[in-house]
Amino acid sequence: MIYDFSFQDRFSKIRRHEIVARKILDVDENDPEWIIKNNYLKLAKKYHPDINKNTEDIFKDINTAYMILTKKDFDIENAKFYTVSEEEMEEMEKEYSIKRKTESYVDYWKERFFGR
Repeated sequence: MIYDFSFQDRFSKIRRHEIVARKILDVDENDPEWIIKNNYLKLAKKYHPDINKNTEDIFKDINTAYMILTKKDFDIENAKFYTVSEEEMEEMEKEYSIKRKTESYVDYWKERFFGR
């Protein structure tokens, strides 16, 4: 029997993008959607390219972060952050794991859904 574990890479990418999105919008995983929207609007007003020149990439990242956290059918495979590199994303994920005191993604979801 052949098992396909490619879904683990997809879940890892989703998790990493969610962590970066939460860091960009400065929200916690337990925050309701209205707080996410409020922080998004504040940052969008602050970094809009019509108001601040040379902030187009930051504004794109803010929009991507908002889409990741609010859209259930958002295409994560094509999501891209312009101001955050892959190394920085991995570092944020490590910090998050240390903060949550879990080393693996499986432990994170077990704790989140089953309270173990």
